Amino acid sequence: MTRLPGVCATPPPAVGWIVRSVQCLVQSRFGHPEGLAHPAVRLLDPAAGPLNFILAAWREALRHREGKAALLRDHLLPGSQGWEILEDSCARGRRALRRFLRGHGVEPEQVAEGVLQQRDALAGPPEPMGGWASPSPGRQGGRWERGIEGVRSALPVLLGNPPWIGQPPAASPWMARLLGAWKTCEGQPLAERNTKWLQDTWVRFLRLAQWRIEQRGEGIVAFVLNHNGLDAPTLRGLRASLLQTFEEIYLLDLHGNRRKRERAPDGGRDENLFPGIAQGAALVVLVKKPGLARRVVHADLYGPRRQKLAALRCGSIATTAWRELRPRGPLFLFRPGEDLAIEQAFRQGTPLDGIFPVHSTGVITGRDALVTASDRRTLEARLQRIGRRNWLPHLTAWLPRPFDLRYLIFTPEAVTRPRPTLARHLRQPGNVALLVPRQHKGEPGAFVTAVLPGHKVVGAYDVTCAFPLYLDDAGERRPNVAPALQDRLAALYGEPPEPGEVLAYVYGVLHAPGYRSRFGKLLACELPRIPFPRYRSIFRGIAGCGRELLAAHLGEPGDRETGVHSLRGDPELPLGRIAYDPAEHSIRLHPAGLRLEGVPADLWSYRIGDHAVLASWLTARTGRPLRAEERRELNALVAGLRRSLDALPTLERAYRAASPRPPIR
Repeated sequence: MTRLPGVCATPPPAVGWIVRSVQCLVQSRFGHPEGLAHPAVRLLDPAAGPLNFILAAWREALRHREGKAALLRDHLLPGSQGWEILEDSCARGRRALRRFLRGHGVEPEQVAEGVLQQRDALAGPPEPMGGWASPSPGRQGGRWERGIEGVRSALPVLLGNPPWIGQPPAASPWMARLLGAWKTCEGQPLAERNTKWLQDTWVRFLRLAQWRIEQRGEGIVAFVLNHNGLDAPTLRGLRASLLQTFEEIYLLDLHGNRRKRERAPDGGRDENLFPGIAQGAALVVLVKKPGLARRVVHADLYGPRRQKLAALRCGSIATTAWRELRPRGPLFLFRPGEDLAIEQAFRQGTPLDGIFPVHSTGVITGRDALVTASDRRTLEARLQRIGRRNWLPHLTAWLPRPFDLRYLIFTPEAVTRPRPTLARHLRQPGNVALLVPRQHKGEPGAFVTAVLPGHKVVGAYDVTCAFPLYLDDAGERRPNVAPALQDRLAALYGEPPEPGEVLAYVYGVLHAPGYRSRFGKLLACELPRIPFPRYRSIFRGIAGCGRELLAAHLGEPGDRETGVHSLRGDPELPLGRIAYDPAEHSIRLHPAGLRLEGVPADLWSYRIGDHAVLASWLTARTGRPLRAEERRELNALVAGLRRSLDALPTLERAYRAASPRPPIR
């Protein structure tokens, strides 16, 4: 069977974990010892597929009960409903339902379509709570009467695994209005340029579930969700809203995110619960019961898929070792974060977009094999060969990775996202842009460029934000430094620093090992915040180190020799499998003896964000010999990395000498 985008079968152990957790909560939080068998419980799976969650809930309700057929007829059938938009999934669910009912002595002909309906749960407001969710205090003819009196005693339970579709069709007007509540946080707009992840299908289903529970005033939501909802900055309004609605929140992070390259804490492999899916999963259980003490708890489950399934097979919220969280603004993280003192120190700094207000993501090429090349001549020859001579005037330098200068056909016809405004700013002579991802899935990193940047220069999986130092404002050059910050620094230091000095200081802080180690977890979730010292001497000390790093990363010549390295062997040999030899301090480039000598281990392992710089640069050129200009670039690259490493001890001393008093904001 072909798997539809965003639609994956939920492994039975995960279904069982959710159902047993709901059973436990109905008993312990709502005072119904019968659990799912209690007449007040009303089940809804708004993306039911083959009805596996509802059927599993019925099995749990029927366990150890006499009169199973009567319980099915009188309570479970009239009190359960699944919605499914896909005709094929709906048909499979009805077949499964008929098999289940026949196995328990109930004729299915009259009930199959009523339990599982083919409908779009997100199209508009569902019927009032007097429908599927309204038991009455008595029975008529063996069926629960659906009267308005029953609304007061209904306990809605929404459960399931909504589809994950990152770019679905536009939301209905009703759903768009509901999602508007998640585009604010603490009464303020999110101020996100791109809120597309709020349109993900699973987000819409979660908003539907929250709305449904709010209409009733109490109930349970138990979903399998994309675990990015636990910490993505764009979804902070979602988390803040859930904290207001629900008294108890249980978060079991199943990890397995291939895009984050997640590993188990012991370094072992960490696999996704859903084979072939890149995003990690989480089991989320939300309880609304006025009077309960508010709490948010979290647990992690790492390891191979088989190990995760074994842990889920007999588990529930009652058997999970939870860690209590205290989510707080501005991100309201649903995972363990830094302690309060470290977070407060971080937030005393000035946000990066409060220093350089104008910023943009980098260029998205879309067709690298056609519109990019590692040298200009190769790209020109390709255009001649394919009859695209009209693109020749649009060739320009661009930077897809740190230190990896390449060439690009820069025209809207050839490039998917050209970012023309950023290009206009960077084409000013002497201008540069600071490159920092909004989030880091790996190590924090920052880089700088004088040419067009790609959209993932620093992070292999995180989009890079580019902050130009100067702006082209209708042909006039002006600094991209916030006037309010300039005024504060002028009051503090006697005069405002030059824009280049501000950039050098910021760059120094971003590369200081002490800053990265102290605030690493916070840098993984949001843009950096920069602490400015009270004394100009300390500011200048860090800025001086930052200026040295800027020069090294921009390829400017240094004042002294930075190490002895040389390329040995036949330079006409193509680069093969790249390997580092720690005993000889050399990089093997070809089995026939081609090697780069004089490369110590710290230089080989030097990283900018997710990229091991030397390995990344060399790997991108395997399969062919290095051209003469590339050999010169390699020498300059090694020299630049050596200068960067040599600057770090002085930078760290300057950073640690900063005033211990609170920095200005």
